[in-house]
Amino acid sequence: KTRIMASAGGGASFLRRCLNPSSFLASFERARPGRADRALYGGKGINFGNSVSHAENKTRRTWLPNSHTKRLWSDVFDSLLKLRVTTNVLKCIDKEGGLDNYLVNTRDVKIDSLFGSWLKKQVIEQRRRLAAGEEPLPQLKIATPLIRNTSYNLDVYTCYKTPK
Repeated sequence: KTRIMASAGGGASFLRRCLNPSSFLASFERARPGRADRALYGGKGINFGNSVSHAENKTRRTWLPNSHTKRLWSDVFDSLLKLRVTTNVLKCIDKEGGLDNYLVNTRDVKIDSLFGSWLKKQVIEQRRRLAAGEEPLPQLKIATPLIRNTSYNLDVYTCYKTPK
């Protein structure tokens, strides 16, 4: 079987890719900026291509996601949250009827960030507490993390306002 693969031009690396398709497919994933884990990018990543001049000279270039820092209203926390979002996510938030509905109704795979998944859990927990008549979570104030490592603790994101 290995001889047939090698004669077909595949070789041992081809055989390894066939035996482990997840590593083969991982090589085709889109490039993601590291800051996408600390914001709501909605699965958008870095695109690559060529700039083509009138003389058809091709120069490699990249297209970054169209991201902006926005203050978005959260009905559940009754406050504005300062978040980094892409324009695509802003459209989705408008379509869903607000930040809270967007987070609750969107799958984690589509949110595609640690921060977004964490914020979704906070919104769901706050809704549950309000529906049950329990003491609500303190008002959220999102703090911009200064770390770039993706293995950070999500507690860095929040500092709760002290009740008056």
